[in-house]
Amino acid sequence: MKQKTPCVFFAELPASSEPGQMAAAAEKLWDAMKLDAMVAPGALVALKQHFGEVGGKNYLPPAVACALGRRVAAAGGKPFLTDSNTLYTGRRSNAVDHLTLAFEHGFSQDKLGFPVLIADGLKGESQMTLKPVGGLLKHIFLAGAGCAADAAVILTHVTGHLAAGLGAGIKNVAMGLAGRAGKLQQHHNSTPAFSARKCTACGVCVHHCPASAIRIEKKAVLAPEKCIGCGECFAFCPSGAISFEWSETSPILQRKMAEYCLAFHRSKKGRIAYFNFITRVTRDCDCMIRGSKGALPDLGVVASADPVAADAAAMALLNKREGRNVFSEFWPELDAGIQLEYAEKIGLGSRKYELVLLPGPGLAPGGQAGKKERSGA
Repeated sequence: MKQKTPCVFFAELPASSEPGQMAAAAEKLWDAMKLDAMVAPGALVALKQHFGEVGGKNYLPPAVACALGRRVAAAGGKPFLTDSNTLYTGRRSNAVDHLTLAFEHGFSQDKLGFPVLIADGLKGESQMTLKPVGGLLKHIFLAGAGCAADAAVILTHVTGHLAAGLGAGIKNVAMGLAGRAGKLQQHHNSTPAFSARKCTACGVCVHHCPASAIRIEKKAVLAPEKCIGCGECFAFCPSGAISFEWSETSPILQRKMAEYCLAFHRSKKGRIAYFNFITRVTRDCDCMIRGSKGALPDLGVVASADPVAADAAAMALLNKREGRNVFSEFWPELDAGIQLEYAEKIGLGSRKYELVLLPGPGLAPGGQAGKKERSGA
């Protein structure tokens, strides 16, 4: 039986949108998708988003989650906002510091009207093991609260990504709703190379390594058997002394991400929606403080029940507006399309979609409100 082409709904935003405008666009998309229907009476509904890193500015504002949480509650559900702890050191590596940072960024129950919790427990130990869904992984380890939720709304700030090329809905679920073991499993094949010529022995990589895999002798030295391949040393090295063989490791990582997203997607049995915010798009993801610099003008929000279609549409709309392949220019050594191609292959979704333009302050070039356009993927 031929699969129906998925719909992707698009609400455009002004180039410098305010939190209230972003929230209004999200509510418009909620109505267009008729998402009240996926919220059963008393259902525990996870709203998943990144709470922002210390010093970061481009994460989604609390107004977005607040607006959609109200819609969940109005439909009879019980919303909660969630994310999981990081592998790397910092203020998001345990639930206490993570929640404190979230509250500082405006994500607190008194402001939102519903609880905020960390999906994988105090130190990443709360996880559920699922059966494999593809050909790479023998087990899937998902964050406990995210997996146990009755329904989910995935709120994603679209960015580039240092290992996957694209950080959108698939990556948000795959990394953000994996347990600690799941994050380790996805990163496992990536190990960095250190240049003794460029290394200044400053120790920044040692400080940021969550696995204590680096030591300073005369130069930085890696213990490969301890390395988890998370890329933090690469991200923070001030002298460019650390590199990855991305051509080998990125395709594997992206395919693992697709399998993780598929496992979580199936666990919701159709009670899941993906919102991709094409706003303040940067080369780096929101985990990186440097990701706040050089943001592109805002474009809008896409939403779909199909994560592959939502990610593909976000890329296509931004590339069309910019007149270039944005993510290839961000990371020319990476092919972000691998995650979409593999995700489609294993049944997560479709790269072909029907784009539905919603009325808003502006429309995509040549667009008309309510007009439907088919992708050329």
